[in-house]
Amino acid sequence: MSLHEPAPERQSLPPTAHSVLIADDDDTLREQLATYLVRQGIRCLLAKNGAETLETLETQRPEVVLLDVCLPDMSGLEIARRIRQATPRPKVILMSGYDAAVSEAKRADLEVLMVIEKPVPLWAVARALEQAFDRAA
Repeated sequence: MSLHEPAPERQSLPPTAHSVLIADDDDTLREQLATYLVRQGIRCLLAKNGAETLETLETQRPEVVLLDVCLPDMSGLEIARRIRQATPRPKVILMSGYDAAVSEAKRADLEVLMVIEKPVPLWAVARALEQAFDRAA
């Protein structure tokens, strides 16, 4: 996938499409994941920090959250803890490029579907989302 492709259209999918919130402060990664997922027929919501993530969770109710562990204003682990209290509760897939954060996420009792290490391979995202959507059905 080219880094120079235009941002994906996020409003052209039917309202019955699966929805994913991509919460990551890396603009390039967010756009790459969104481009890939939109091509798979998945509606994407984007957030670049913890505040946007929480606001989007409250107003949009995505089925799945792809959540960076290290956001600039709030820990992804704290957001995952808050998501545990949400109704309905989206499935959470954590992402991190830091070994310590991955280990901490795995030790914490956050009820996340999985932790994916960065750089995030698209096949791993596809597999994780397939599991998340299967569990939501």
